Amino acid sequence: MFPVEILAVVTNHVIAVIKPPIGKLADVFGRLESFSLAIFLYTVGYIQQAASRNVQTFASAQIFWAAGFNGLQVLQQIFVADSTDLLNRALFSTLFDVPFLWTTWAGPEVGQAILRVATWRWGYAIWAIILPVCFIPLAVSLFMNQRRAKQLGIEVPSPFHGRTIVQNLKNLWVDLDTFGLLLFAAAISLILLPLTLAPNANKKWKNSSMIAMFVTGGVCLLGFPFWERSKRLAPHAFFPPSLFRNRTIMAGTLIAFFYFSKYLSHLNVSVY
Repeated sequence: MFPVEILAVVTNHVIAVIKPPIGKLADVFGRLESFSLAIFLYTVGYIQQAASRNVQTFASAQIFWAAGFNGLQVLQQIFVADSTDLLNRALFSTLFDVPFLWTTWAGPEVGQAILRVATWRWGYAIWAIILPVCFIPLAVSLFMNQRRAKQLGIEVPSPFHGRTIVQNLKNLWVDLDTFGLLLFAAAISLILLPLTLAPNANKKWKNSSMIAMFVTGGVCLLGFPFWERSKRLAPHAFFPPSLFRNRTIMAGTLIAFFYFSKYLSHLNVSVY
């Protein structure tokens, strides 16, 4: 497999599994904390990309970059859902894509300008500066809202206050539905990895490791709904059963599923 293909595999699988944990972190720790984490990962990714001198370092940078980028995407939609009603939500959720109307055309020109006065590394490094700076207004706004909520007496109490380290770890395990998220991430990764790697392997689907990953991923995927439905094992389930009885949520999920199914046409899976 070529280095470019390795980077694509790494990036796509991080994209597939990072959004659910980020969304759960936003619910447990708060919007400011989760936004800060996403910006931090995003920035670290750009710093590593700018400083990388081999494929291994750049692949590592892709993990941080993809986690930060996709975490920021889902947090933007959560922020819109928090601050708008259903009537205006569709409009405001698309505002984040408006800059693409001009960056599509301005991007190549900016890139060429950077190359004329500096190296390609600055094409990544400048974003390690721009992102944190642009995040400051939102961070200040979220911080002021938290402070105002505290003054009004409607602040949500800290989940760590007055508890021991062991109690905090136990509460985080339950509140984040950690095992459920790990089960879900393992299922997605172990199913998608063989589908991506098998066509490029020498023995293709005759490779026992590919079959083992695919079967293990299938078992994890089948076990995930049983874990989520157990109130004793997952009292704060990532996918509460009540969501599946909401027709609006299910309709939106099905629309998204069929929309993204178009990418199945890009799979080149050989069973021989």
